Amino acid sequence: MMIPVLDLVQISSLPDAERELEQLARRHPVIRTRQVGGVEAWTVLGAALTRRLLGDPRLSNDLHGHAPHAAQTADGPVVLFEQDNPDHTRYRRLVSAAFASRAVRGLQPRMTEIARGLLDRLPDEGTADIVEAFANPFPLEVICELLGVPLADRAQFHSRVQNMDSPSTAVRQAAMDAFVAYCATLVDAKRARPGEDLLSELVTAEFEDGSGLTRDELAGFGSVLLFAGHVTTAYVIAGALLELLTHDDQLAALRADPALVSATAEEALRFRGSLLSTTNRVALADIEADGVVIREGELVRFLLSAANRDPLVREDPHAFDISRATSAHLGFGHGPHFCLGQRLARQEIQVALSEILSRYSVLELAVPPDTLRWRSSDFLRGLAALPLRYAV
Repeated sequence: MMIPVLDLVQISSLPDAERELEQLARRHPVIRTRQVGGVEAWTVLGAALTRRLLGDPRLSNDLHGHAPHAAQTADGPVVLFEQDNPDHTRYRRLVSAAFASRAVRGLQPRMTEIARGLLDRLPDEGTADIVEAFANPFPLEVICELLGVPLADRAQFHSRVQNMDSPSTAVRQAAMDAFVAYCATLVDAKRARPGEDLLSELVTAEFEDGSGLTRDELAGFGSVLLFAGHVTTAYVIAGALLELLTHDDQLAALRADPALVSATAEEALRFRGSLLSTTNRVALADIEADGVVIREGELVRFLLSAANRDPLVREDPHAFDISRATSAHLGFGHGPHFCLGQRLARQEIQVALSEILSRYSVLELAVPPDTLRWRSSDFLRGLAALPLRYAV
């Protein structure tokens, strides 16, 4: 059987990539994909196989330590999603405790203030790209608030952050390097003068033996959170608005019952999630996967967008339906590396949708849906722009 090879950057820019990937999965549950730079990997599409293998200890997230991939891995601190056990469990326990702290639990009122402040900048009626005006800056401001980034420093994030989702590896790496360097200086400031924020919690947190996270580990965590916690949420917010505005019945249902916003966020994460793919894993042994043998040392990825449309998991998976009210999707991954920030992201999506829909009585696409452009990426899935016509 011929195994297809897909270019991830090309597939990410297709208007209905999720449907095409799910239909491909019916014939080929495991394919080959090509990433930025030409690197190829075995790539899993189906939901059941995705769940099974994401929890398989024979797949390692630590590409830094496994030749020949170590030579392809960017320099810099090893971050949480690149670790295996026992380091991963030890590190994750510390970070999980920080995410459960008062600094995170009490953030929702501030989220609402940030959302309303961004919408206040717009005229009462008109046309705007909601990605630029709201979906991008909203989660970025929330993450800055969470990490305790000084107000004077926040403008630089807005100007640099687009480069972190560039299809160019060099541009993306340069942007990440800049964030890591900034976060290292921020860590030093928090050590000298801790505040009531997540980074201060982590700076002062200790493992069982009394040691703490190193400066490099803290800088790496902060920079990854700035990217992963911002871009992924921004794309889901824009995707959710697109689906609501192209499904009149669903928009009407949500307007009639604002309590459906939680179910709407879950359906948006399933139907139009921002993670096209996971990062690479490396096989530590030969693994049989639905008739394909993944050899020791080969790379493996998971296309979450395809798994979330699997008809064996969910009836009529290509219908956007906010009455499903289920969180049993793979929008935040699965297994030991399940997204730590999922609760924060869910809050942000719900606040964003609630504030936009309560603010505007008129809300519609300003351009035909088939003219919208999707960003090119080997990792993420999101709209480049979403022009809306609105009125209070």
